Amino acid sequence: MYIERGKPDEIPKGAIRLTKDEVLEYMTDLIHKWPNTMELWALKHGNPILASSVVISSAVILNFYRKKLQLRNYGRFTLFLPIVLAPSIFNQIYQNSITTKSIILQEDCPICINTQSMFIQLGTGIVYPLFSSIGGTYMFACKMSTYNLKSSGSKIVKEFALHVMKISRPLYNRLTAFVIGHVLLSYMISHYQMNNLEFLRIKMLQQQNEEIETLRSSEQIRNK
Repeated sequence: MYIERGKPDEIPKGAIRLTKDEVLEYMTDLIHKWPNTMELWALKHGNPILASSVVISSAVILNFYRKKLQLRNYGRFTLFLPIVLAPSIFNQIYQNSITTKSIILQEDCPICINTQSMFIQLGTGIVYPLFSSIGGTYMFACKMSTYNLKSSGSKIVKEFALHVMKISRPLYNRLTAFVIGHVLLSYMISHYQMNNLEFLRIKMLQQQNEEIETLRSSEQIRNK
C-alpha cells in the first residue's frame, strides 16, 4: 500500500484516508518487518545508536566528577541510574516520538528535523548529564566529607561555582568533542533516516504500480 500526504481536494477517488496514528503505526510496523536491514538501517537502528552515544558521554562526565571529588565506589549505582541510564532512555523516547515521527509523517522540513534531533541529542547527552553529575557528585562528596563548603550565607554559591569551574577545566576539551560528535551524529542519523524513508516510499510506489499492472493484465486476459 502506497501512502501519500495530500490535501482533501487532492485525494483521488477510491483512496483510503488514514489518520496520523494509523499511518505512523503502519509505517513503523513496515520498517520493523522490512527484510533487508541495510536498506533501512537508519530508521531501524539510528535511534539506538544515538542513545548509545548518550550513554558514553554521560558516563565520561559522571566518572570525571567522581574522580575529582574522590568518591571511589560510593554511590556509583545510585548516580548511574539517573545520570547515565535515564537520559539514554529519554533520548530514545524523544527521538522516536519527535524526530522519527516527523520524518514518517512528513510534518516538518529537513532542516527543522535535523535541528530537533540535534537539540534532543545535546540536551540528553551533554546538558542534563553535566548539571546532574555536578549536583549528584557534590551531594555525595559533602556526605563523605571529601569536599566541604567553608563559606556561609550567600557566599556559599560563589564558593561552589568557583570550585566547579576550577575542577571542570580539564573536562572542557572533552565536552567540546562530545558536543561536536553529538551534533554530527544526530545530523547524519536524521539525514539517513529521511533518505531511508524516501527509499521506502519509492519501493512502495513501485510495488503498487506492479500490483496495478498485474490486475490490468488479469482483466485483459478475462476479457479475451
